Amino acid sequence: MTTCKEYKFTWEQRKLESLFTKYEDKVKTPNSGYWRLGLRSHCKGTFHTYVDAGNELETAEMNRVQSGNFILNITFAWERALAVTNEEDQDKLVSHRFPQFKPNRDLAIDFFKHTLMDKRFKHHLELSSPGGAGRNKVLKIADMLKYELLVPSIKEQNEISSFLNNVDYIITLHQ
Repeated sequence: MTTCKEYKFTWEQRKLESLFTKYEDKVKTPNSGYWRLGLRSHCKGTFHTYVDAGNELETAEMNRVQSGNFILNITFAWERALAVTNEEDQDKLVSHRFPQFKPNRDLAIDFFKHTLMDKRFKHHLELSSPGGAGRNKVLKIADMLKYELLVPSIKEQNEISSFLNNVDYIITLHQ
């Protein structure tokens, strides 16, 4: 535990498995077309693709995406194909290769979103994805959930998130 004298908040080292709960909302794979969610590598966010009838995945069920979850692609997690979902992603469908994790009450998902670009987290994802290259480097979720994150109180998480979101907004305005 680390204490910051200026703010008098306590920060704790916490494993991801204590900060998230696996989230699933299984639905039968539609055969009349559906919107699919995909993830860009290097933490570049999500994208949506319409899947026409007859081109659906050959799987019995899929998972419905929920806004405000941590989601990743287990095949390309080592390349940081991961994101925090938002309202635009809500109700899109994904296969079992895109597990979602709901934050527990003591984690502000916006705070976590800003840790995704951390080089240590990237290294941990690489180590948790053994194998050769590409499709052979499948993430071991249990290993990934052992990653430790330094977490302040929920109040400070929200303050930090607000500050970083404002910085992101200002950068976007100037681009």
